[in-house]
Parts: sequence; structure tokens; C-alpha cells
Amino acid sequence: MNNQISNKPFIFNEEISTQSISELYGDDYVYVQEVFETVLREYELLTNNIHSCYDSRNIPALKAAVHKIKPIFGFVGLNAVQQQCQQFENVCQNTTSFDSLLNDYSHLNNKLIKSKSLIEEEKKKLEHFNNQRS
Repeated sequence: MNNQISNKPFIFNEEISTQSISELYGDDYVYVQEVFETVLREYELLTNNIHSCYDSRNIPALKAAVHKIKPIFGFVGLNAVQQQCQQFENVCQNTTSFDSLLNDYSHLNNKLIKSKSLIEEEKKKLEHFNNQRS
């Protein structure tokens, strides 16, 4: 029975690109867990920076802060969130009116909050999965 557990693949949340995770890490779920843990350690600092830039109404700094968080979503297979960050950067690039960013920022902020919860949930599931395999 233990052999069946060790050969069973991890099933990611449907929002996470299993293909991307597989391309980056193969079946090394211990390493994937470490990546998720690393992302979570940096997440609050990165999102706080985004909020500070927004609060200061500094469009170029806001664009840079979103650009800085964008890669971590690729590391955890949240490609749609990574793409949403890119779209927000494009909006920042093409606007001169800070007030026009409100809806886009609000939408992105909600996605950042949900993404953090999802990453935390998946990390816990990976921990459990890896503990069963060892």
C-alpha cells in the first residue's frame, strides 16, 4: 500500500497550471513545497510594497511593485494571476490619471488576497502529501 501512495501524483487546485509545475519541477513535490514556502515568505513584503505605492499615488512605483511580484505566480503555476499582473502593468504604462486605476487595482488586489490563500492551502496539502510519501 505504501508503494501506491508514493507513486500517486499530487493533484493541484484547478487554478494552478499542473503543466507549468511539471515543466519547472518534474515530480519533485518536496521541492515544489519549498518553492511555495519561499513564495509565502516573500508575499507579504511584496504586497505591502504594492499597497504603499498605491497609497502614495505613484503610478511608476506601483507598476514596478507589481512587476516585482509577477514572477512568483509563475513559480507556483498561477499563470492567470501572472498575466493579470502584466495587464495591470500595461494599464499603468498607458495612463496618466491615477484615479482611472481604481477598478483595475481593486480587481488585482482581490486576486492577490485570494492567491495568497490558495498558495497557503496548496502548501499545506503538499506538506501532507510529502509526509505520507516519506
